[in-house]
Amino acid sequence: MTGPDWLMLVGIFFGGALPWLEAIVVIPAGILAGLPVVPVVLVAIIGNLLTVWLTAYYGQVIRRWWLKRKQARSRNSEERGSPQTRTRRQERVNRIMARWGMLGLATLGPLGLGTQLSALAAVATGVSARSAFLWVGAGTIAWSLVAAALTLTGASFMGIGSRV
Repeated sequence: MTGPDWLMLVGIFFGGALPWLEAIVVIPAGILAGLPVVPVVLVAIIGNLLTVWLTAYYGQVIRRWWLKRKQARSRNSEERGSPQTRTRRQERVNRIMARWGMLGLATLGPLGLGTQLSALAAVATGVSARSAFLWVGAGTIAWSLVAAALTLTGASFMGIGSRV
């Protein structure tokens, strides 16, 4: 690989790591730019999974802190007699998780919500960081491979060459 190819792969890594840009967007871009397919897919997935892991791990740390804080507040509010209410956002996330579960979140997350937010939503509902990472990571890898295969198929159909 030449110097510009390495720089482009670094860009693919950071593009895969960015929320909403995701691996499934930068993989076709890298392949169509003429970069080798296997390194593009690997680098994009690694960049994406790194930020998914960080989001899930620190989301769990924040959730634990939040629950402790909420518990302390509820003790204080019980002393004052104020009722606890759940926010609409919490109810919506819980409703989605009850209906679709982690499989739905992991499958649809990379396409709409984004992998990082999918992992964060899972952790917010009580799923462990490890489980959220594994589920969302599996969905990310699956959709990344689909994106690469579709790009290669479309590129060969249109006569655009790509290195493997």
